[in-house]
Amino acid sequence: MVRIRSAHFMIASLVVYLFAIVFFVYYQYQQTYQTKLAQIDQQLISAVKAVPYLLGENYHNNISGPQHISRAEYLELAKKLSLYAKDVKLQYVYSMIQVDGKVHFTSSSYTEDDLLRGQLSYFYDYYPEATEANKAAFASIAPVFEESVDQFGHFRSVLIPYQSADGTVYLAGADIAITDLDQWLMASMQHSILSGSIFFGLALLLALSYAVVLRHNLTTDRSSGQRNALALEAHLRRESANLCQLAILQVNNLEEISHLYGTLIAEQAVKHFIHQLQQHLGPSFRLYRLSFEKLAIRRVAASSDHELHDKLKSFDFSQPVLNDPYLLFTVTLGVALSPAAVVLENAMLAVNTARLQQQSLVVYSDNLLALKQHLHTNIKMAKEVREAIGHEQIVPYFQPVVHISTGEILQYECLARILRSDGSILTPGQFLSIINRNHLDTELTKMMFIKSASQFASSEVSWSINITCRDLLDDDLQQFFLDYLQHYPKPQRVYFELAEAGVLPQFERCREAILALQKTGAKVLLDDFGIASGIGIADLLQLRVDGLKIHGSLIELISSDPDAQLFIEHISSFAKQTNLLIIAEMVESKQSLDALERCGISYAQGYYFGPAAPVPLRYYERGTV
Repeated sequence: MVRIRSAHFMIASLVVYLFAIVFFVYYQYQQTYQTKLAQIDQQLISAVKAVPYLLGENYHNNISGPQHISRAEYLELAKKLSLYAKDVKLQYVYSMIQVDGKVHFTSSSYTEDDLLRGQLSYFYDYYPEATEANKAAFASIAPVFEESVDQFGHFRSVLIPYQSADGTVYLAGADIAITDLDQWLMASMQHSILSGSIFFGLALLLALSYAVVLRHNLTTDRSSGQRNALALEAHLRRESANLCQLAILQVNNLEEISHLYGTLIAEQAVKHFIHQLQQHLGPSFRLYRLSFEKLAIRRVAASSDHELHDKLKSFDFSQPVLNDPYLLFTVTLGVALSPAAVVLENAMLAVNTARLQQQSLVVYSDNLLALKQHLHTNIKMAKEVREAIGHEQIVPYFQPVVHISTGEILQYECLARILRSDGSILTPGQFLSIINRNHLDTELTKMMFIKSASQFASSEVSWSINITCRDLLDDDLQQFFLDYLQHYPKPQRVYFELAEAGVLPQFERCREAILALQKTGAKVLLDDFGIASGIGIADLLQLRVDGLKIHGSLIELISSDPDAQLFIEHISSFAKQTNLLIIAEMVESKQSLDALERCGISYAQGYYFGPAAPVPLRYYERGTV
């Protein structure tokens, strides 16, 4: 009978094992395929949205035939598109129109192979391979995806309809070669089969051999013998009561005791403390060891909602946990009465609040709900920001710096925005603190520099990006700037706006880094000047920056505060004597602008001239505000 049962168990285990492998391989294949396809589609959409800007808003106006644009102009535009396609790792970017049911190219990039074979598409070339989906895209209101095979290869494409100023409907498109996608997926599936077989084989073997031992080890704290955090989470998942009661106890000085007397003494003290506390609480409550210095106390039998709180208040925490050496614990407590799904989170929030407010015990209540919601919002935002950087959803917006008297634009400040999946925009006020706390500022700066440099590479416009002291002193980022500027056309058009905060403690290193950037031809402005960070006139002379940006808090006061006006007059006079560029930030009214002009300030920036915009259109249309 035992042998029969064992055989049945082995057969059942083998079936489960084979089913698990099949499911794992299928799941991995589908996930890999969908992930890869989603990446390709996102890459295509992001790239094709730039095509109208590259072509210009009037490019498709009044097209009557091949003579619309000269061959030389078209080849120059095709070269521009080809460089862009290569930069974003696509096969082709192009535009097309439909005339009498026939599809014609109006622009197209080309590859090196196309050049060698002389296989270029010219303006108004007929495209006989146009599919029905291609033709239907002219009437669509959303991006159209398709896979097609033509004389140029096998591609996945996106087509987005646009309308020019004269009403002409044209498609902006982008292609990416997918001829190797099937081979890539097959290799991935083979890898999944191999890894799945090994993984599930080992998992099944371990499960059959050590299930009981493994479960005990996973749910028990080895040092104290108490149930651990995994056990608590499992018990809470099985909790049937509407409300659970849980307390988190943190031993504040356990780390100090461990450093002073060693880990063995510290663990011995914890065991004695747990024994004392369990005796006091009785069988209605169970203790768990969550971490080195945290314990949890869960109600496991029917009792009053106030009993745990009362027992903890009545426990003598001043009694020694060990007599030799003589040790006392200082503790912080947080108590929560909540549904099982959130009781641990609420108790943790209560004990953290108690620690921050230097209280011995805090009970979770509605007063902490707003804090909890704020924490959840931060967690969600941090995830969104990390994904935005990973998926290159950071986009530059441009705000002009204007000559006050003439209205001419000196430069554009490039400001970071996050383009969300729903098309909305996140401003720096919503994400910059999370960027800094998660140490993603260097990645943000690098991405902004690359995108801003690409925007203005073929123009005569000066532009700037913001950097922090940490960016400036990051060796890898500094070398990236130097290498990039070495090959950038007219690096003297590039301005780095260095935030004043943090410069003084690293003064010498900052001065050397500024000099290195200036040697490439780029300029460095000291941003946020005048907000009491300690940088004075003597420091400015030693830093040898190219200019200053006066902080907006001073500009707000200039028309009403004589002291602020006197300070700005003094800075303006100093700048003229030392040939420094001075820019006033956050100019939002004509009164402020007039006051700045009276103080001798020549350049200003702010909402009075216009907010930051996704395309610096005013430069290209008129060159003035």
